[in-house]
Amino acid sequence: MHIGPDVVIGPDTVIDSNVTIMGDTRIGTRVRIGPGTVIGCEGFGYEWRDGGYQHLVHTGRIVIEDDVEIGANVTIARAKKGRETRIGKGTKIDCLVHIAHNVLIGQHCIIVAQTGIAGSVVIGDNVTLAGQTGVKDHIRIGDGAIVYAKSALFRSIPARARYSGIPARPHDQMRRFWARLWHKFGREK
Repeated sequence: MHIGPDVVIGPDTVIDSNVTIMGDTRIGTRVRIGPGTVIGCEGFGYEWRDGGYQHLVHTGRIVIEDDVEIGANVTIARAKKGRETRIGKGTKIDCLVHIAHNVLIGQHCIIVAQTGIAGSVVIGDNVTLAGQTGVKDHIRIGDGAIVYAKSALFRSIPARARYSGIPARPHDQMRRFWARLWHKFGREK
């Protein structure tokens, strides 16, 4: 386990083996962090300058609120300077999830395995991102929304919306699409 400088960890927090927590990270009370997780790694940020990509330094902070559970081999990237990456109270994150820099996740969310969330996404409270969901950068997901498994979300969605598919569309539209496709091609002749 590695814990960097200026890290604050609240009481009753359980940190499993091989966890890396980089500096300037705040972790609340009753947090559980699974093995192999990395919190506060450098964000994936580059700028085209002088004929090549130049790395942008990420010096922002990470905040993980109370009662958060983080599975094994999760990566939560550090925010850019003057900003933060935040995981809201009571949120549950499954194994093998990537959360990029400047992402703000609300309270009591469920994020299932192999989900990838690109930079600067804002996720409301009580949101569910099912397994293998991909979320494009700089979008918003409203409170109580559900994005079903293996979906790719390329635009913001409102509160309590249900989306699925690639690209993700309202779930009722996708159900009708799959029913028509099955009716046309799926039946045995």
